[in-house]
Amino acid sequence: MSKQKIILAITPDVKIYSCIEDNLKHLGFFTQIITLTEKFKYKNIKDLIINLFRKNIIKDKQYKKELHRKFNFDTLSKKTSVLTNADYSLTIRPDIFDRILIKEIIKLTPNNYAYQWDGLSRFREAIPLIPLFDKFYVFDKNDLYQKDKTYPATNFYFDCYESLFQNKSPEYDIYYIGSYDNRMKKLISICEKLFAKGYKLNIILGCSPKKELKKYPYITFAKKRLSYYENLEMVANCKCIIDLSQNTVHSGLSLRPFEALGYNKKLITTNSTVKNYDFYNDKNILILNENCDYNYIDTFLRSNYNNINPAIKNKYSFTNWLKYILEIEGNTPISIP
Repeated sequence: MSKQKIILAITPDVKIYSCIEDNLKHLGFFTQIITLTEKFKYKNIKDLIINLFRKNIIKDKQYKKELHRKFNFDTLSKKTSVLTNADYSLTIRPDIFDRILIKEIIKLTPNNYAYQWDGLSRFREAIPLIPLFDKFYVFDKNDLYQKDKTYPATNFYFDCYESLFQNKSPEYDIYYIGSYDNRMKKLISICEKLFAKGYKLNIILGCSPKKELKKYPYITFAKKRLSYYENLEMVANCKCIIDLSQNTVHSGLSLRPFEALGYNKKLITTNSTVKNYDFYNDKNILILNENCDYNYIDTFLRSNYNNINPAIKNKYSFTNWLKYILEIEGNTPISIP
């Protein structure tokens, strides 16, 4: 790819924008990033007093939400005002950006794309924004109902961090990272079986310590969320990744299966849709469901990883993903099976 300019408007979640910028730089792009890293603060003491009154006296929680919205808009607006012309814009999670800001970004480039990596049913604010972009990509097959308006994409793995995974002797057998939520019962059930078999587990929960979980020695509580790059460091230090799907939220594959694919890790997952993908190999991916034989886990974990066809593996690299999203010649098309 020749040196080109791109505007990246993206959620600040887990600082994944930093990894995307690294991979874009690796590909020769100059990147201008628009993301909200600033924490909300009251503009003045008057706003604080009004909010305390409305929240505590008349039980109105909308006032602070409106202050948040205005703070976010003003902060992002200042950043947008200093952007320069670019060849492309890519907006990831467009639902978090005001329509006015998106239109300002679109004025600066002839090629504008969006990717919603969370379900449209969960973040419906994104739906009215679809017509603003040249193409609007979704990772959930259920969101392809708008013919000629939404286009299929998946998540990806970063292919600019080869040195992080070279000559690595993983310390842990199993790695999981996630929020403290309704998946805990399933997580503990899996981990207790693995721990009893002598496997070394690295389980990280993004929350303050929970009394009912302190008895499990393999759990680490991370009140401050790990950055995505820190997560990749953990991936490099394990042999197998656990992926617990949130089927009630979306049916698309999370980043976990693509991390496993890209970095030659085994995957234990509850998302059965992974078996429909071209990279699925039952020697590398174990699907946990009510029919799963837990006695097979030993055989699965102790067997060698089966290398995937390079053409298939490369299709889900960030390099090909970007070419596909931006409609750059030479890409391998990505579909949702």
